[in-house]
Amino acid sequence: MQLDSLTIALPDRYRIQREIGRGGMAVVYLAEDVPHGRDVAVKVLSPELTSSIDAERFRREIQIAARLSHPNILPAYDSGSANGALFYVMPFVQGESLRSRLDRESQLPIEEAIAITCEVADALSYAHSQGVVHRDIKPENILIQSGHAVVADFGIARIVEDSGAQKLTATGLSIGTAAYMSPEQFVGEKLDGRSDMYSLACVLYEMLVGQVPFTGPNAMAIMARATMQAVPSIRLVRSTVPEDVEAVIFHALEKTPADRFATIDEFKDALLSGNRGMTSAFAKSTNMYTAAYRAAHGRPAWNRRRSMMGAAVVVLLAASSVVAARGILGKQSNTAAGIINPDADPNHLGVLYFADESKDGSLRFLADGLTESLIDELSRVPALDVVSKNGVRQYRSLSFDGVPDSIQRTLKIGTVVRGEVEPTATGARVTVRLIEALSGSEITRDRFDVDTANAMAAQGELSRRVAEFLRKHLGEDVKLRESRAGASSPEAWTLVQRAEKTRKDADSLLAARQDSAALARLTDADHQLARAAQLDARWVQPWLTRAAIAYQRARATREQPALAEAAVDSGMAFVDRALQVDVRSADALELRGKLEFLRVDQRMVPEGPQYARLLDAAEKDLRAAVQENSSQAGAWATLSRLAYKRQSPQEALLAAQAAYKADAYLSNAREILARLFWTSHDTENFPDAARWCAEGRRRFPADVFFVECRLWMLTTKNMQPVPADAWRWVDTLKAITPPNRWEYERRMGEMLVAGVLAKAGMRDSAAHVLDRAKSTPDLDPERELLGTQVVVRLFLKDYDRAMDDLTAYLAAHPDHRKGLATNTSPWWRDPAVQENRRFKALIAGAR
Repeated sequence: MQLDSLTIALPDRYRIQREIGRGGMAVVYLAEDVPHGRDVAVKVLSPELTSSIDAERFRREIQIAARLSHPNILPAYDSGSANGALFYVMPFVQGESLRSRLDRESQLPIEEAIAITCEVADALSYAHSQGVVHRDIKPENILIQSGHAVVADFGIARIVEDSGAQKLTATGLSIGTAAYMSPEQFVGEKLDGRSDMYSLACVLYEMLVGQVPFTGPNAMAIMARATMQAVPSIRLVRSTVPEDVEAVIFHALEKTPADRFATIDEFKDALLSGNRGMTSAFAKSTNMYTAAYRAAHGRPAWNRRRSMMGAAVVVLLAASSVVAARGILGKQSNTAAGIINPDADPNHLGVLYFADESKDGSLRFLADGLTESLIDELSRVPALDVVSKNGVRQYRSLSFDGVPDSIQRTLKIGTVVRGEVEPTATGARVTVRLIEALSGSEITRDRFDVDTANAMAAQGELSRRVAEFLRKHLGEDVKLRESRAGASSPEAWTLVQRAEKTRKDADSLLAARQDSAALARLTDADHQLARAAQLDARWVQPWLTRAAIAYQRARATREQPALAEAAVDSGMAFVDRALQVDVRSADALELRGKLEFLRVDQRMVPEGPQYARLLDAAEKDLRAAVQENSSQAGAWATLSRLAYKRQSPQEALLAAQAAYKADAYLSNAREILARLFWTSHDTENFPDAARWCAEGRRRFPADVFFVECRLWMLTTKNMQPVPADAWRWVDTLKAITPPNRWEYERRMGEMLVAGVLAKAGMRDSAAHVLDRAKSTPDLDPERELLGTQVVVRLFLKDYDRAMDDLTAYLAAHPDHRKGLATNTSPWWRDPAVQENRRFKALIAGAR
């Protein structure tokens, strides 16, 4: 609406003077409230927004907001309609918004940031007590007047969200708005005060760090990172922020509302005086600022009441622009939708020379050496296209913020790695950043400490650690970009991202043996995916993820065969739907092969013609998957397992090595390293087995398998059988095993100690330890412990009892007879075993 027409249209009581602000969804004018002789701000909604809002509903919501009376809330005076345009009136406030302050200063003093947060929290607490959720907390809506915070624009966000906001994307939703939205707000769930808490924690994070927790080139990218990724460390950027304060912010930024503080007051109290209500892994006490804050401010500022009437205050210039997920993600350009620019392939990396932040240049050798080692390390990954050292050397002395367009255009890279090396009291600290080249937005960052006294020796290990960090996070980002490119329904895409997060939660629960809770999470994820498939029928991803969940469910219910078989059946149906959408989908072919193999591996069919047909079908699909995409690491890993079923350890080793080479993003690293250990062990490549075991232990220090493989290595001819070392590994096993799993793992660990004792010639001690650890059917329904017990009895040369145990083991695993007959593992190759009469009888006809 033009200024002249607005002057005519508005009631006589407001005399319009000039435009003072404009945003995507409204224009703000300075006006005189004639009857009261005061300046006011009149915000007029855009025609696009007005057309989608019910005028009566608008009036009611502004009336609700107008009833909010709190010193930290900017009130609404009036509302109405002028020539079909909706408007509302608020005090005119001279000064600046928090956004203006942050644009000028970037980072605020810690205590001031906490004080602003607490005043905003007081305003929100009052509003929540009145049943009002703000829904649009961001620096633009926080005004700073005489050192105190005032919150503006209550009421408008809810109207927009409820208005059919998919019509509004043309009005230009800012990425800045998305950066403060809670995960539940992105997907249009019912909101409560915990959503405002999340947004306020984002604001506090920005006041301390200088940027929001999650950035991206568009709202979808921000939403995906906020939903799937961990919050980047505050102290990584600003080490003066106390750990306790960081912990409180992290807790308020939990993905799930139930995992945050229960109320905004609890969040404020934790910042000032304690950790009440904190339950997350980050939770610690928070006492750091209580005394200092109160000493500086005397009576808490949020208890001081101030009249806003007649005060000279700031006008909020940015228009209200929060919309629900449909509005955020609806109508986007190709770039916003996630279509990958061929000149910006994320797998094409440029590792720029790291900056030496020492004053005297003493760390230049380390910065250069690390950069070049990292280029070499990443260049070994076939799926990554890494710019050579010569290619990036021309940018070595470049000083920049973000990523210059010239670098992206010249090198045609999609992802940039940059970093700094700075001195510390004990050596040096390396900060590494992964950056999206086209937008300059930071994907993630981390820091690593280096002992400069032994820098050359540490450089290789450091470059490996940094490369692993970068590969993992690059994989997550590539997956998000590819999924955005395939989706046509933003709401469906959002549901899939939520389901993926729920799947990860289920994985963690399964690892902790909390199977019931994990299965419930998988069910929740599947419901989200079913809805996504309805919304976007031609998108393959919902069907693929449903099939993957069915595979997880089948593995989790292996002790309940009927449930496991039903899960495989549903997974196969989902794969069929995926292949109807994309007949050449390598992911679908891999999943079909894995589901077919699972029928064999979990003994859903007996040995015989059907068993053989399933193995053939699984191998055909898995090989088709790697033929379609040689980087299908999961398919290669399953082919390795399948080779064992065919009694071919050497072929299993080759497939495991192919999986390791294909796993560019380390998404299957745990399974692949375990396969490499066993295939190397069983082919008697013991030095390689030891290397893979050590690599797994380094990457997965909390994984019990990579402790147990150390014990297995102590039983081989490659290592001295030192019982003291074996018992130390059992102590390590106990330290990392969940209590509900310890009895099983204790017996496994002690059996392996018995094996080490037997190899050391301490047969009596070995027999005593083995008897104490022996398998029982209730603890070991799958009879895996029993299998280990057989092997240790062979080490003890107790062949009669070994054959007794082997008979019971083969009753549970009849398909393993062929492996025994073809000497798959080293202990079956012992001539004394091969010539044993009972052993020959057990494997008769299996060759």
